[in-house]
Amino acid sequence: MKKLKAHRLFYVLTLLGTLLLLLTGCGKSNKSSLQQIKERGTLRVGMVSANPPYESQVQKNGKTQMQGADVLLVKKIAKNLGVKYELKTMDLDGLLPALQAKKVDMLVTSMAPTPERQKAAKFTDTYYKSTNVLVVPKAKLAQYKNANNFKHATIAVVNNSSQQPMIHKVFPEATTKDLSKVTDLALAVNNGKADALCIDKPTATILLKKNPELAMTSWRHNDGSKGAAIALPKGTSDDLVNRLNEVIHQNKAQYSKWVDQYAQKGTN
Repeated sequence: MKKLKAHRLFYVLTLLGTLLLLLTGCGKSNKSSLQQIKERGTLRVGMVSANPPYESQVQKNGKTQMQGADVLLVKKIAKNLGVKYELKTMDLDGLLPALQAKKVDMLVTSMAPTPERQKAAKFTDTYYKSTNVLVVPKAKLAQYKNANNFKHATIAVVNNSSQQPMIHKVFPEATTKDLSKVTDLALAVNNGKADALCIDKPTATILLKKNPELAMTSWRHNDGSKGAAIALPKGTSDDLVNRLNEVIHQNKAQYSKWVDQYAQKGTN
């Protein structure tokens, strides 16, 4: 009798365990990344708040809005997917953690798919490529005609940007001043906390409009990255990646024009 009860108990527990596994499995979505976004009806996009001409905050009619080439690309993506979009702004340091935590569906923020970043995210095809420049006080422009004069300089860069490792490689004896926002770079040079700043040429064009006391040197350098691409969570299904690549190739030439447009316009 005791053996029979033990067998029955074992059978009941096994049955309950099986049902629990089935219910847990039912709770998991078998839908693709694209299907989940379309079902939700809103595309959640992460980007930095101050990265003109790619994205920047502006005040319009008393409200804070985002503008820039990346914002226009997001609009094209949302239209292609048939959904609304929501922009979530943060510092560059917080972008990949937010993506990994699934707080956003993707990052559209002129991010280069460096080997280090590819460990944490999946990337689309690239949609833009620029060159990097060094900016110094206009009064010291003649001093920096020779790039060797940057060998022991303090150069301001955005932390975790593609310029950061590039400067370490090109000027190994130089010191980088790592800052959180593009707008902080010009401030550091103006206040004498850095000898120069390094950023891509379109962004430098805007900074010079706002800071006429600074000037662009003749130094140019390719950071070795493939260019800007859209970052996605690891495991993103191919249907979403393919749709994004479709939008990218349809708008790649136009994107360069958007960058030039906002670079000439500035942040106003």
